[in-house]
Amino acid sequence: MSRRDPDDRAEDEAYEELAARDLLRGRDLAGVTLELLHRGDEVAVHAAGRRFAGTLVHAAGDLACLRTRLGTVDLHVGDATIWQVLTRHRRGGVGRGGPASFKARLGEHEAVGATLELGITSPDDALVARLAAVATDHVVVDEPSGSRWFIPLTRLVWVLPVLT
Repeated sequence: MSRRDPDDRAEDEAYEELAARDLLRGRDLAGVTLELLHRGDEVAVHAAGRRFAGTLVHAAGDLACLRTRLGTVDLHVGDATIWQVLTRHRRGGVGRGGPASFKARLGEHEAVGATLELGITSPDDALVARLAAVATDHVVVDEPSGSRWFIPLTRLVWVLPVLT
């Protein structure tokens, strides 16, 4: 049995490190959330002035659903979300299936007439309202006080059903 030259082993390790870095460079955030879902990692998400911690139960396209102690938060994956792995697992994630996009998930909330807490960027704020309509590029929401809002989808970062 021949022994490998230590220089060859070091070179192999260097190539493995470069390959791993290339994999990281080639992913988008939607791909990252899918990986976090499949591994079952506990994560924290910072979005629109809030921090949510839990485990992903669904990820598809620009949608990630995070099970937290407050309930399931639907997150609009993109520029306004920052992800942190709190506890890394090798396997064990369980997805429940669901809609293919954040907009589709909003349509489900609209269909049942749910009251939601909505996380909005610029300014970082939260609003409690009922979804009146999911339009092509915005949502129409009605506050319990009767005030109507028109929020661009690009500014809507998360929604959380309000338990009544």
